[in-house]
Amino acid sequence: MTTDSLVNGFPPPPLPEDEEQPELLQTALDLSAPASDALVKNRKNAWIQLAGHPGAFAPAGPSTIWKRRINFKDSTETRAYEMLMKDSAHDIVPEFFREVEYNGEYFIEIEDLLQHFINPNIMDIKIGKRTFMESEVKNPVLRKDLYEKMVKLCPGAPAPEEREQQAITKLRYMQFREEESSTAEYGFRIEALRVSGESPTTNLKKVKTMAQIENVLCKFIKNQDSVRWKFHSRLKQIKEKFESSSFLMSHQIIGSSILFMFDEMGNTGAWMIDFSKTVPLPQGKTLTHRDDWALGNGEDGYLYGVDSLIKIFENLECSKSDSRNIHAPNNQDDG
Repeated sequence: MTTDSLVNGFPPPPLPEDEEQPELLQTALDLSAPASDALVKNRKNAWIQLAGHPGAFAPAGPSTIWKRRINFKDSTETRAYEMLMKDSAHDIVPEFFREVEYNGEYFIEIEDLLQHFINPNIMDIKIGKRTFMESEVKNPVLRKDLYEKMVKLCPGAPAPEEREQQAITKLRYMQFREEESSTAEYGFRIEALRVSGESPTTNLKKVKTMAQIENVLCKFIKNQDSVRWKFHSRLKQIKEKFESSSFLMSHQIIGSSILFMFDEMGNTGAWMIDFSKTVPLPQGKTLTHRDDWALGNGEDGYLYGVDSLIKIFENLECSKSDSRNIHAPNNQDDG
């Protein structure tokens, strides 16, 4: 995606040069990434969008990026960033600057330090055992369209009763989709990645088995043990920061990703991104972020997914002579 494809007048003007800017952090794990569905922009190259809503992002100032609010009435992500900036977890997310209204639309401005990476390798992993809001699946109505989508993706998936009814609920469909990827078993799924010098790979939602996951991860890190251990260390830090965060422990974290990046200069990092479905729990309630979900308990399995990734990176064995190709299972769609 190039800036030519963006709507007229977008992006909005950057912050004035005389307005105070935060000091740029230079160490690899302190670099902040754009809070997007894996949108990345290397300022020496063209836009690259691995997933998410096309046209929703643009560069703003010299070290910031603008993200359009998809639902202009929903300020959930803005509120999440404002709270996270005051929280102990502030250094595992991009820095938030402000929300502005421009030409009748709303944007958040967050830190974009990708110019410190040269031809980065980028991977977006959606975290959690539940990727849908509870409000999305409370309706018990049986839907023929969702049954047809299920059969198209996996003809053998419907139970006998579902075949007779030729319809399923939204909850059944959403849980079916999670079982089709690694989400249900491991608490995460690889959304997309880009290896430096190659086109983005986005048809990864049905990567499910441990062998498939290891194949993709080894390809991404280019079989480099040093990169593997840096990601392992950063994931442990994210877990510890998450567990000590009053904000994260008292919110459902749905549809959020961890964005992984590294380059050949030794810069390596990972950050939590995308908080558009981060909603608070009732006063005084907290989550384990590991327990199984049942309608009404709010559990999202976020830390369960982080635990899984830590263990996988710890035990990952990649042969230096193995020039793996990424094998994406068939029957993918955008659902």
